[in-house]
Amino acid sequence: MEGLLQSVERDLSIDSRQLALAPGGTHVVALVPVRWLANLRERKLPPGPCPRPEGLGEAETRTLLQRSVQKLPAGWTRVEVHGLRKQKLAYPLVLGSSPPSEEHSGLPETFTRFMRDTAAQNYRNLWHGAYHAHGRPYSHSNVPLEGSALDAVRQALQKVFGCPFLQVGKGAQCLSPAREAPSAPRAGIVCPNLLRAEALIESPEMLYVIYPHVQYCLHDVVTFSPAKLSNSHAKVLFILFHVLQAMDACHRQGLACGALSLCHVAIDEKLCSQLQLDLSAYEAHEEEETKPTRTIPETEPQSALEPRKGEELMYPICQEELRSLVLDWVHGRVSNFHYLMQLNWLAGRRWGDPNYHPVLPWVVDFTTENGRFRDLRKSKFRLNKGDKQLDFTYEMTRQAFVASGGGSGGEPPHVPHHISDVLSDITYYVYTARRTPRAVLCGHVRAQWEPHEYPASMERMQSWTPDECIPEFYTDPTIFRSIHPDMPDLDVPAWCSSGEDFVVAHRALLESREVSQDLHHWIDLTFGYKLQGKEAVKEKNVCLHLVDNHTHLTSYGVVQLFDQPHPQRLVGPPALTPEPPVIPRPLIQRVRETSGREDIPCQLADGTNGLVLEATPCEAPWGGDRPLGGDDDLEQATEALDSISLAGKAADQPCPSSLQASGHPFSSTSTTRLGRRNKAGGVDSGDGDEGKIVLPEGFNPLQALEELEKFGNFMARGLCGKMEAPEQCPAKPALKLTDLFQRDMQALGVLVAEIVFAARVRMLRPHAPLWERFLTVRGFCSRYPKEIPIPLQPVLETLLQLSEPMGSPLTKRQGAGPLFLYRPISWGLPPPSPTQLLSPYSSVVTFPSYFPSLYKFILLYQTRKVEDEVQGRELVFQLWQQLDGILQEITPEGLEILLPFVLSLMSEDHTAVYTAWYLFEPIARALGPKNANKYLLKPLIGAYENPCHLHGRFYLYTDCFVAQLMVRLGLQPFLSHLLPHVLQVLAGVETSQEKTKCLGGTTEDEEIGEGDEGQGPCAFGEAIQMEGDPGSSGLELLDYTSGVSFHDQTDLPESEDFQAGLYVSGSPQPQEPEALSLGRLSDKSSTSDASLGEDRPGDEIGLTRDKSSQDLKQSEGSEEEEEEEDEEIVGQGGDVGEEEEEEEEDEQDSTPAVSELTLSDPGVSTDTVLPNDSGNGEEEEDLSDQSEVKEQKILLDTACKTVRWLSAKLGPTVTSRYVARNLLRLLTSCYVGATRQQFMGSSSDTSPLSSGNIYQKRPVLGDVASVPVLGCLMHIACLYGEPVLTYQYLPYISYLVAPGGGGGPSRLNSRKEAGLLAAVTLTQKIIVYLSDTTLMDILPRISHEVLLPVLSSLTSLVTGFPGGAQARTVLCVKTISLIALICLRIGQEMVQQHLSETVATFFQVFSLVHELQCQALRPDTPSPNEGHVLEVPFSDGQQRAVDPALMDELQKVFTLEMAYMTYVPFSCLLGDVIQKIVPNHGLVGQLAGQYLESASPVGQDPMNLAPMPSASPEQDPQGRGVNHDDGNSGTFGSVLVGNRIQIPVDTQPESPSPLGPSSGVCGSVGGLCEMGGEENSLKRDLPRCAHGLSGNWLAYWQYEIGVSQHDAHFHFHQIRLQSFLGHSGAVKCVAPLGNEDFFLSGSKDRTVRLWPLYNCGDGTSETAPRLIYSQHRKSIFYVSQLEASQQVVSCDGTVHVWDPFTGKTVRTVEAWDSRVPLTAVAVMSAPHTSITLASADSTLRFVDCRKPGLQHEFRLGGGLNAGLVRSLAVSPSGRSVVAGFSSGFMVLLDTRTGLILRGWPAHEGDILQIKAVEGSILISSSSDHSLTIWKELDQKPTHHYKSPSDPIHTFDLYGSEVVTGTVANKIGVCSMMEPPSQATTKLSSENFRGTLTSLAVLPTKRHLLLGSDNGAIRLLA
Repeated sequence: MEGLLQSVERDLSIDSRQLALAPGGTHVVALVPVRWLANLRERKLPPGPCPRPEGLGEAETRTLLQRSVQKLPAGWTRVEVHGLRKQKLAYPLVLGSSPPSEEHSGLPETFTRFMRDTAAQNYRNLWHGAYHAHGRPYSHSNVPLEGSALDAVRQALQKVFGCPFLQVGKGAQCLSPAREAPSAPRAGIVCPNLLRAEALIESPEMLYVIYPHVQYCLHDVVTFSPAKLSNSHAKVLFILFHVLQAMDACHRQGLACGALSLCHVAIDEKLCSQLQLDLSAYEAHEEEETKPTRTIPETEPQSALEPRKGEELMYPICQEELRSLVLDWVHGRVSNFHYLMQLNWLAGRRWGDPNYHPVLPWVVDFTTENGRFRDLRKSKFRLNKGDKQLDFTYEMTRQAFVASGGGSGGEPPHVPHHISDVLSDITYYVYTARRTPRAVLCGHVRAQWEPHEYPASMERMQSWTPDECIPEFYTDPTIFRSIHPDMPDLDVPAWCSSGEDFVVAHRALLESREVSQDLHHWIDLTFGYKLQGKEAVKEKNVCLHLVDNHTHLTSYGVVQLFDQPHPQRLVGPPALTPEPPVIPRPLIQRVRETSGREDIPCQLADGTNGLVLEATPCEAPWGGDRPLGGDDDLEQATEALDSISLAGKAADQPCPSSLQASGHPFSSTSTTRLGRRNKAGGVDSGDGDEGKIVLPEGFNPLQALEELEKFGNFMARGLCGKMEAPEQCPAKPALKLTDLFQRDMQALGVLVAEIVFAARVRMLRPHAPLWERFLTVRGFCSRYPKEIPIPLQPVLETLLQLSEPMGSPLTKRQGAGPLFLYRPISWGLPPPSPTQLLSPYSSVVTFPSYFPSLYKFILLYQTRKVEDEVQGRELVFQLWQQLDGILQEITPEGLEILLPFVLSLMSEDHTAVYTAWYLFEPIARALGPKNANKYLLKPLIGAYENPCHLHGRFYLYTDCFVAQLMVRLGLQPFLSHLLPHVLQVLAGVETSQEKTKCLGGTTEDEEIGEGDEGQGPCAFGEAIQMEGDPGSSGLELLDYTSGVSFHDQTDLPESEDFQAGLYVSGSPQPQEPEALSLGRLSDKSSTSDASLGEDRPGDEIGLTRDKSSQDLKQSEGSEEEEEEEDEEIVGQGGDVGEEEEEEEEDEQDSTPAVSELTLSDPGVSTDTVLPNDSGNGEEEEDLSDQSEVKEQKILLDTACKTVRWLSAKLGPTVTSRYVARNLLRLLTSCYVGATRQQFMGSSSDTSPLSSGNIYQKRPVLGDVASVPVLGCLMHIACLYGEPVLTYQYLPYISYLVAPGGGGGPSRLNSRKEAGLLAAVTLTQKIIVYLSDTTLMDILPRISHEVLLPVLSSLTSLVTGFPGGAQARTVLCVKTISLIALICLRIGQEMVQQHLSETVATFFQVFSLVHELQCQALRPDTPSPNEGHVLEVPFSDGQQRAVDPALMDELQKVFTLEMAYMTYVPFSCLLGDVIQKIVPNHGLVGQLAGQYLESASPVGQDPMNLAPMPSASPEQDPQGRGVNHDDGNSGTFGSVLVGNRIQIPVDTQPESPSPLGPSSGVCGSVGGLCEMGGEENSLKRDLPRCAHGLSGNWLAYWQYEIGVSQHDAHFHFHQIRLQSFLGHSGAVKCVAPLGNEDFFLSGSKDRTVRLWPLYNCGDGTSETAPRLIYSQHRKSIFYVSQLEASQQVVSCDGTVHVWDPFTGKTVRTVEAWDSRVPLTAVAVMSAPHTSITLASADSTLRFVDCRKPGLQHEFRLGGGLNAGLVRSLAVSPSGRSVVAGFSSGFMVLLDTRTGLILRGWPAHEGDILQIKAVEGSILISSSSDHSLTIWKELDQKPTHHYKSPSDPIHTFDLYGSEVVTGTVANKIGVCSMMEPPSQATTKLSSENFRGTLTSLAVLPTKRHLLLGSDNGAIRLLA
């Protein structure tokens, strides 16, 4: 194929160095610019040669052309150029009719239509077989359908790819469609599973198809990635499904696919395949090219039919050859056209001679579509003039002849005759007037030029002329195009679109059966015995040239070739037409009555009469002798045929352009004219004769013998020869398109076999021909039949005919034809076709029922383009609508195909959130928790982590969606991996516009994850190994592109019921509504007083717009050493990862909006703030900012409600370990960064101390961000009581403020600095909620573990703050506020007793800074060594380390103003006590006085209102909770007026303050400024709640929050937490639900009860069931839940499947024999949906709840008397099931094949219980007191535990441990790992009464559910 390389270089102008011949030489790979290719796509030819890649050498270019190289230079791409040589496409190709099913391609297929089409196809095939055997040798009706393969391929390619050919090379300038229509839209490809061509190009010698470069093909998959298809027949079938779709589309357009191989199927990671056509199979083989075919010259008459060219080859030169020619024509071996042209040549007629041009008969009159056939028994002259005119002419010339004496005396002037010639010169020039020069026409036709007098149409031409036709009207379309500007083109009939179309159709008419059966009469009239004698007179055909006895010389005339009647062409029996007749009407009526009205949309033409089969007799007259109703009959017959055989539409409609074999009524229906009414019998005459077969009219069984006798006479007398029998092996027929289609199907069979035997066919030489591949795979199929998967056995048998004996393939002899011939009917079906194999009613390929809907789903995904969120949501919604239909029947193998498409939606920004919302729930339901974690967890995390837009993100934070996450992923994975992402939005970290910038780099304070955390240092974008499940990590995923899903509004009522169950009824504390409807998700937060005191999540949300806010996506900071020390305090759990942010100064953007918002009362809801915001009209804030603020407000509001709902749902221990811990860490993140530490509304020239009082200073931005976090923390405290504050929050605060290790100078990192701020803020929040008793009890701890460490950092002379003076100032203000709040709570006396050291420590710093100033210890230049520390002596006699570099920072913080702002309030608050506890009170007072003096003269004292913000009565409304709280707070020793500090007016200047309004912003004393209204109280009581921790619950909770998450052992402490009483019989089974908030119990009392698992009381309370199911009739021994549907399965001998939300029965499965009850049940984990049932006869059955009946049935006994099946267990993968028998025998069965993998005697007693674990591990317990751990296929157990006294009758799993229970009420913990260990605990009678009957572990909550024989169930820990 080097010629292809050269042709591409020449025609496409691509440098040879950019071209490479592909292996096998099938195509050329080219390296081209992207722009060059774009021009081709736009149908624009590049003006010059293809550019060369710059800077790349030849070797580099060669490398880039290799398939394995993926990275190309920018702007360059690769294409594949496939070429076809035109000279190889010059052979004839017979085009067939379109497939019968084409008309129904847009309609859903029905079984009736499939059967009818199959029957019709079988009928046609059988008829065609009989015709080819008995009629074809005598007919040549297919010859007119022979067109050039080149034309067929060109036309089909343009249809398939939807684009025309671009012309290059010679003539391209005028032929290029790009120049004619440069902007013409390109049509779409007919099938998306066809590899789209970039362009089609035609040169003078070649056809090119430009394909994009195929990266991966199916050959790569089976060769290099066989695991991609292993263990999944569905994947192979899905690829086959795609290939068949592509083949079907090609076949419908008349294009064969070629010798397909694995390399022709392009495939991607999602297994979406596209078929690449093998066009090289169209090219003729060499042996075919050497044999010239006779049909080729016929299409080029001017060059091939002239006598001088190839006469010795083309024309007979002796009588022997004439005999041969006649024999060939009679037996159908040559065409009518060819035979007539030979007769013309024999008669001496010359091409182009106007007087003696070859003649052919006119065969139709062109009046109707395809015309009416003429009567060939009469000459055209006779037909035109009429018999009367000819008789008159003959009689007049005869009389003149007689009168002249019969020719005596010279030549008579008149001789009796009828015609003068068959073609005159005038007629010839009229025929060719459009191509003849005007001068010639004027010289021969008419001297005066009258162009409009020439016939304008073919119909007019045929009716006008008395002469015969010329060959040009059959061969040359140019004869219709006029060269005269004033003469229009010759019009072709309306049923032809062009001259080319007419020529093809006209030629087909000449070859039709109607013409063939009468053509011998026309030969007799034109060249035969009817030119002279009596026959000539009889036929009115006496020719003047033959009877005038002229003596003058002439060079033309009429020549008689035969003197005997010419034999008729053998066309077979008259009734044996190429196309079958229709079935009689009565039979069709019966079919139609049962088939349904929709299958036959159009009515039959003939009322109630039966159709009869008729045939036109051979001697039927034409013209007037034919019945007048012939045309009507023809139309009726055609309509009847269409409506019967093709279900209401004609697949065989006339289509001359495509040359359909049955496309012309003249070829079939004129001989089988149907629908003629029985006029004698009327409408009812046929009733008695229904079903009769009526023979054709004129049926003559002797006709064939008569014709044979005539033929013998002609050969003997006319040609002096003898009649010979036809050759047994006639000339090879032209190749048919149907033959190519059959070869396609055989190539498909070879391709499927190569997939099956991929490893074996590698020994086949590369690019072997199809026949060689066929023989190879056929041999494999016969030698290794067991290797063929069962679903592929029928298709291979059908396509490759494996059961048939096979000789040498026909293709070895026939080139491009089929390998072998299919039977007309095989197993009741016609030869295979893509349409047949794709039909759901065909048994050849058993495609799963969900394939069509899955195909539509993928097609929609591939065809829709998403450019914005609206389109993304629309696409996802449409996919969701289709998804339900897929999942109803999908199998696990199908899910593997579907999942990558769902996951990839998560990689697109515009669809990620909506995919999670819509598609997560149905997909995860089908997958099951294990697979949902494996595939969906990482994409879900990506949806939370990487939001591109705020719009719609609140969906991911709704409680209904979070509930779906918990149910479908499992509680533990949700808590570990997704809960941190749900919580992190509370800190406002995701509103940052520059979040990606912050994440792009790190600061010097970048910190590493906490060493003691459960997941270790790990960013959320990285893979996190899930705790306790190393084998199924949810984040160590394959590189799928992501996917998530949702339960839509239509399913929300169920979700609401579910949520209602998650809340504890009767909770006294006010909380958000339980059932959170979607309609309320966007509501603004209300200002209701029933908010439990927590900060409303919606308050001041707009303040979180700051552009450098912190994102919590990486692990927490560099406090690893400190956090490891506090491991017991902090604990483990899914922590929120946090990252240090870069400190960026963005106040310019954030401050304006912030200051505007802060002017409103913080106690007022954001509902008020936002309208005020817009009302004030910030010009610089555009609409997008406003919408973003509103969207963020909705997001935060939704997240807060969800977190509160979660806190109540999860229970105290899980909430504390996961929710509270993460919230505490988030609180620190709220203060990270310089931006978060800026005072709200402050400016550079205004002191932040100027607003508010000592207790309530102006807030910083971090305070606003912390509002939702603090609100949720306080909500948890309200739920579970004061212990949460004292035992969890305060220890964490102590951990945050604890000083770092090591001495000497140090510098805080940014997270430590933020931790100090968060600790002080949270402590101030906690103090308000602590009772007086508790506050006094822990006051020393607060002082020593919180206040003093904070003050140590605050007043340190050697420790610098990363935030500088600003951060230290904020911490100072907050610390003083906290100390003041505590002083207010406890009074002066308690302050002196407990806080004197704290207060003194703070005020001492003023003395130290003052002394340093006096000593002038201020370096003029910054020291290069910041760690340089000086030991400085102070006035108290001590030497302290001082860092000179910190002097500026300290002096900026502890200023005169600070002294004034702190000392004056404390002096008023403590009175004389301050002099006792503050040694340097004199100095501080002096500093305060200096500030006052310095500020007074100016007249603008910014401090005038600072110490007394609430002194005026009009300020009281801002402190509306003060007096009330004072009355009931019980503060110790308070002598204040209310709870405010009254500063004497005379101590303050009365000058007004410019910042006066700011004082009202911050409210009044008693709280932080972000707390409004009720938050201003000194003390608030925690509401009493039913979930409050007390008694055993409190003891257990205190233990749990200190347990490390790394501790994988189950610790049993016998702490009784709850009792569940209600069963009246023994509890036989308990089963907790996945979220561990409910559990099921089955009892002997024949009921199943659903119980809630919420904490209540002190451990002695009793809980009532939520639902009771009482439909069972016997004792219940099994209860469980189906993972996918969440339905409950319970069994008492009959299996009940019921809805746990409504209690309604969904389905019952009874024993198949009442004498053989069900003895064991097990449910299979998702994605399987089956229930496994074992009956007393050792039979195992599988039932799918979605479908009726059984799935499988396997016999387990196998001849062994093993007893009853006591227990069943299904492996987590669902691939095996193990059954335990009463004899101790265990059987392992493969669920996919039903084969028994293993059977062994496992125990000596009854098998009591079996469980299957990940890793093919089985655990069994027996009545022989043993518990054994097995590997599935290992002979010996891995562990064996023996109970000394009692059998282990119940056990459950906790990680790698087994928790066991015995009838002696002993709880044991056994390890499945090495080394083996066992611990046993005896249950005390106080905690558990009765005998233990059942046991279940709650793994996340670490609880035990124990059922007893007295019906009681206990929850212990």
